[in-house]
Amino acid sequence: MVFYFYENAMKDVDKISVDGLVPNSAHLSHWRGNQTPVPFKADTATEIVFRYLCHPKRKDLFPQYRIITNNHFDTDGLLSIWALLNPKKAEPLAGRMISAAEAGDFSAFSSEEGVQLNLLIHALCHHNESPFAGKITSYDGPLEAAYYKYILPVVPDLFKNKDRYRPLWQANFERILHSMALFEKGIIGVEEHEDERLSVIIDEKRPARQAIDHYCEGDLFLVVEDREHTGGGYAYELEYRYYAWAETVTRPQIMKIPMKNLAEVLNRAESNPSGLWLAEDYPGRAMTSVLKYTDKEGKSQFSRLHPETVIEAVLSHLKRQDEDGSVS
Repeated sequence: MVFYFYENAMKDVDKISVDGLVPNSAHLSHWRGNQTPVPFKADTATEIVFRYLCHPKRKDLFPQYRIITNNHFDTDGLLSIWALLNPKKAEPLAGRMISAAEAGDFSAFSSEEGVQLNLLIHALCHHNESPFAGKITSYDGPLEAAYYKYILPVVPDLFKNKDRYRPLWQANFERILHSMALFEKGIIGVEEHEDERLSVIIDEKRPARQAIDHYCEGDLFLVVEDREHTGGGYAYELEYRYYAWAETVTRPQIMKIPMKNLAEVLNRAESNPSGLWLAEDYPGRAMTSVLKYTDKEGKSQFSRLHPETVIEAVLSHLKRQDEDGSVS
């Protein structure tokens, strides 16, 4: 097998699409709309590849194409492709690789090492002190293709010698641990609304996603940054649990709720003209974000609405949607 980062010239070539989805391909993917064979399905592409590699009848269930590809770069894509290219080397690393993939795609804290490896892979692509920084910036082609070119060959070293790269991931990891400690000690409180499957988090600074995922129980997170004491107001974002964009097997599927009517209600109540309540599809939107007080470019703004007003509006909207059965 050989890996090529996807480009349009490959459209009509038979290939295996690992992690992402591209035309005219067999799928080892967890993106919605995938046609991955049922025996291989799992929450991450990395686990899907391991299920494929371990299945005794994989050659009967799946085309044996020579070319594998992906249309984006992230930890799950990197590790799933490396495992498919190096099945014998990957086998003893399976659990550790899946943990890192979950950290990357779902902001899950499955293990400390998994979170650290995901941070390291991101830093190797983007940090000025990355040993590949010069090669990546001078690469003649898509940046994501450069990430694969230079990081795929060193995947085993990342697992063997993670601590050698500690300056690249340590500070961000400590920020995550600090955020988790604030939840653990109750300094950051979580208000759970079980019937509406909503978790409300209010703090002066947005907590790490890994901490939110670990300590909150809802399918939806309302994250409120309270800057009222500095005269700023409140920053708001409503987002689904961080795996909601994917087709998952062990993690329960989350039904999507239309939010545009909620945005209209909040815009009518809002008194700050510098921003808008935007729902579902707006510039700069994270994959699981569905409502945000922002400017037209997607940059957070500070609302003048008090959290009690916004929480009540969100709960009322969720209750109405549940009563109407209006999910998509």
